[in-house]
Amino acid sequence: MQRKKFTFKKINKLKSKKSFQFVYGKGRTVVDPLSVFYILADQGEDVKIGLAVGKKLGCAVVRNRVKRLMREVFRMHQAKLKKGYHIVWVARQKLTKADLKTFERVFLRLVKRAALLQE
Repeated sequence: MQRKKFTFKKINKLKSKKSFQFVYGKGRTVVDPLSVFYILADQGEDVKIGLAVGKKLGCAVVRNRVKRLMREVFRMHQAKLKKGYHIVWVARQKLTKADLKTFERVFLRLVKRAALLQE
């Protein structure tokens, strides 16, 4: 039973271009030297995340590694987040050379600034 809260399901993903654009346009921004969060409150009961890694950051191998690490950090900490938010996490160039601990530090720093942690 404890295991289920650490899974990353399809309902936790933002997929369509329309939903990304909606969060970019209507959401608020939290900025860090390594990445950016776009956050939009929603009536849903789940936290949804979209990952954006541009082609300027490197080849497909590098971009996929960054997305994999971003997903892993979100998966580990999604139980601590408030429900009903859409998040788009945009990577910056410096994040491509980071390890998992750095991804985790960046994610938690941005989540705290955005006041998304449960009390």
